[in-house]
Amino acid sequence: MRFLSALLLGLLLVAKTGYGLDCDFCYGEEDCSLGSEVPVVTCDEETVQQTNSSLVSFIRPLRTALPIVHGHYECVHVRAASVSGHVFLFTRGCVHRQEGGRHFCSLPHAAYQGSNECMACHGEDRCNNVPVPQATGGSSGSRVRSSLHSLAVCSLVAASLATLTTPYS
Repeated sequence: MRFLSALLLGLLLVAKTGYGLDCDFCYGEEDCSLGSEVPVVTCDEETVQQTNSSLVSFIRPLRTALPIVHGHYECVHVRAASVSGHVFLFTRGCVHRQEGGRHFCSLPHAAYQGSNECMACHGEDRCNNVPVPQATGGSSGSRVRSSLHSLAVCSLVAASLATLTTPYS
Protein backbone atom coordinates (compact mmCIF):
# COMPACT_ATOMS: atom_id res chain seq x y z
CA MET A 1 0.00 0.00 0.00
CA ARG A 2 2.86 2.36 0.87
CA PHE A 3 4.44 1.66 -2.54
CA LEU A 4 1.18 2.50 -4.33
CA SER A 5 0.87 5.79 -2.44
CA ALA A 6 4.47 6.73 -3.27
CA LEU A 7 3.90 5.85 -6.93
CA LEU A 8 0.74 7.95 -7.09
CA LEU A 9 2.50 10.89 -5.43
CA GLY A 10 5.38 10.53 -7.89
CA LEU A 11 3.00 10.57 -10.85
CA LEU A 12 1.31 13.72 -9.56
CA LEU A 13 4.67 15.45 -9.13
CA VAL A 14 5.70 14.45 -12.65
CA ALA A 15 2.51 15.92 -14.11
CA LYS A 16 2.91 19.21 -12.24
CA THR A 17 6.56 19.74 -13.19
CA GLY A 18 6.17 19.25 -16.94
CA TYR A 19 7.63 15.75 -17.23
CA GLY A 20 5.43 13.64 -19.44
CA LEU A 21 3.34 16.64 -20.53
CA ASP A 22 1.07 16.02 -23.53
CA CYS A 23 0.49 18.99 -25.85
CA ASP A 24 -1.30 19.71 -29.09
CA PHE A 25 1.29 19.73 -31.88
CA CYS A 26 0.58 21.39 -35.22
CA TYR A 27 1.69 24.02 -37.70
CA GLY A 28 -0.56 26.19 -39.83
CA GLU A 29 -4.10 27.43 -39.59
CA GLU A 30 -5.69 24.40 -41.22
CA ASP A 31 -4.02 21.79 -38.98
CA CYS A 32 -4.23 23.80 -35.75
CA SER A 33 -7.94 24.55 -36.19
CA LEU A 34 -9.02 20.91 -35.87
CA GLY A 35 -10.09 21.24 -32.23
CA SER A 36 -9.93 17.90 -30.44
CA GLU A 37 -8.56 16.25 -33.63
CA VAL A 38 -5.22 18.12 -33.42
CA PRO A 39 -2.35 15.60 -33.04
CA VAL A 40 -0.97 15.22 -29.50
CA VAL A 41 2.65 14.59 -28.52
CA THR A 42 4.42 13.94 -25.25
CA CYS A 43 6.99 16.72 -24.83
CA ASP A 44 10.64 15.80 -25.22
CA GLU A 45 13.76 17.42 -26.67
CA GLU A 46 12.79 16.56 -30.25
CA THR A 47 9.32 18.14 -30.05
CA VAL A 48 10.85 21.24 -28.41
CA GLN A 49 13.31 21.58 -31.30
CA GLN A 50 10.54 21.17 -33.86
CA THR A 51 8.38 23.80 -32.16
CA ASN A 52 11.32 26.20 -31.78
CA SER A 53 12.19 25.75 -35.47
CA SER A 54 8.68 26.77 -36.50
CA LEU A 55 8.81 29.89 -34.28
CA VAL A 56 12.43 31.06 -34.60
CA SER A 57 11.80 33.50 -37.46
CA PHE A 58 9.09 35.20 -35.36
CA ILE A 59 10.61 34.85 -31.87
CA ARG A 60 14.27 35.59 -32.51
CA PRO A 61 15.63 34.81 -28.99
CA LEU A 62 14.96 31.13 -29.76
CA ARG A 63 18.13 31.27 -31.92
CA THR A 64 20.26 31.65 -28.80
CA ALA A 65 20.75 29.54 -25.71
CA LEU A 66 18.04 30.80 -23.38
CA PRO A 67 18.20 30.06 -19.65
CA ILE A 68 15.82 27.12 -19.39
CA VAL A 69 14.90 24.43 -16.91
CA HIS A 70 16.09 21.23 -18.63
CA GLY A 71 13.59 18.40 -18.71
CA HIS A 72 10.67 20.70 -17.80
CA TYR A 73 8.25 21.60 -20.57
CA GLU A 74 5.34 23.85 -21.40
CA CYS A 75 2.66 23.63 -24.04
CA VAL A 76 2.44 26.71 -26.27
CA HIS A 77 -0.14 28.21 -28.58
CA VAL A 78 1.19 31.01 -30.83
CA ARG A 79 -1.01 32.61 -33.47
CA ALA A 80 -0.25 35.84 -35.33
CA ALA A 81 -2.41 37.63 -37.87
CA SER A 82 -2.03 40.75 -39.98
CA VAL A 83 -4.30 43.76 -39.60
CA SER A 84 -6.44 42.38 -42.44
CA GLY A 85 -6.90 39.13 -40.49
CA HIS A 86 -4.55 36.91 -42.53
CA VAL A 87 -3.04 34.32 -40.16
CA PHE A 88 0.65 34.11 -41.09
CA LEU A 89 1.82 32.05 -38.11
CA PHE A 90 0.03 29.38 -36.14
CA THR A 91 1.92 26.84 -34.05
CA ARG A 92 1.08 24.62 -31.13
CA GLY A 93 3.71 22.48 -29.49
CA CYS A 94 6.26 22.08 -26.70
CA VAL A 95 8.92 24.43 -25.36
CA HIS A 96 11.28 24.39 -22.38
CA ARG A 97 10.12 26.18 -19.27
CA GLN A 98 12.08 29.39 -18.74
CA GLU A 99 14.46 29.69 -15.82
CA GLY A 100 13.61 32.12 -13.03
CA GLY A 101 9.86 31.95 -13.61
CA ARG A 102 10.03 33.97 -16.84
CA HIS A 103 7.22 33.43 -19.29
CA PHE A 104 7.71 32.14 -22.83
CA CYS A 105 5.17 34.64 -24.16
CA SER A 106 7.20 37.57 -22.82
CA LEU A 107 10.06 36.77 -25.23
CA PRO A 108 10.35 39.56 -27.82
CA HIS A 109 8.88 38.81 -31.22
CA ALA A 110 9.21 40.34 -34.67
CA ALA A 111 7.56 43.72 -35.09
CA TYR A 112 4.42 43.76 -37.22
CA GLN A 113 0.97 45.29 -37.25
CA GLY A 114 -1.76 42.88 -36.31
CA SER A 115 -2.81 40.59 -33.50
CA ASN A 116 -0.78 38.08 -31.51
CA GLU A 117 -2.06 35.23 -29.37
CA CYS A 118 0.51 33.56 -27.17
CA MET A 119 -0.18 31.15 -24.36
CA ALA A 120 2.23 28.89 -22.49
CA CYS A 121 1.02 26.45 -19.85
CA HIS A 122 2.07 23.32 -18.00
CA GLY A 123 -0.72 22.64 -15.51
CA GLU A 124 -2.44 19.89 -17.46
CA ASP A 125 -2.21 17.89 -20.66
CA ARG A 126 -3.39 19.63 -23.85
CA CYS A 127 -3.71 22.96 -22.06
CA ASN A 128 -2.71 24.61 -25.37
CA ASN A 129 -5.89 23.37 -27.07
CA VAL A 130 -7.66 26.71 -26.92
CA PRO A 131 -10.65 27.69 -29.07
CA VAL A 132 -9.76 29.41 -32.33
CA PRO A 133 -11.98 32.14 -33.74
CA GLN A 134 -13.39 30.82 -36.98
CA ALA A 135 -13.15 33.00 -40.06
CA THR A 136 -16.69 32.69 -41.37
CA GLY A 137 -18.41 34.46 -44.19
CA GLY A 138 -20.59 36.19 -41.59
CA SER A 139 -17.78 37.95 -39.78
CA SER A 140 -16.01 38.79 -43.02
CA GLY A 141 -19.28 40.00 -44.48
CA SER A 142 -19.98 42.22 -41.48
CA ARG A 143 -16.46 43.66 -41.79
CA VAL A 144 -17.09 44.41 -45.49
CA ARG A 145 -20.49 45.95 -44.69
CA SER A 146 -18.89 48.06 -41.98
CA SER A 147 -16.17 49.24 -44.37
CA LEU A 148 -18.72 50.04 -47.08
CA HIS A 149 -20.86 51.88 -44.55
CA SER A 150 -17.85 53.96 -43.46
CA LEU A 151 -16.96 54.69 -47.08
CA ALA A 152 -20.51 55.82 -47.82
CA VAL A 153 -20.56 58.11 -44.78
CA CYS A 154 -17.19 59.63 -45.74
CA SER A 155 -18.41 60.16 -49.31
CA LEU A 156 -21.55 61.93 -48.07
CA VAL A 157 -19.52 64.14 -45.75
CA ALA A 158 -17.09 65.00 -48.55
CA ALA A 159 -19.95 65.79 -50.96
CA SER A 160 -21.63 67.96 -48.34
CA LEU A 161 -18.44 69.88 -47.65
CA ALA A 162 -17.86 70.36 -51.36
CA THR A 163 -21.32 71.88 -51.85
CA LEU A 164 -20.95 74.11 -48.81
CA THR A 165 -17.60 75.49 -49.97
CA THR A 166 -18.55 75.91 -53.65
CA PRO A 167 -19.37 79.59 -54.34
CA TYR A 168 -22.76 80.31 -55.90
CA SER A 169 -22.79 82.24 -59.22
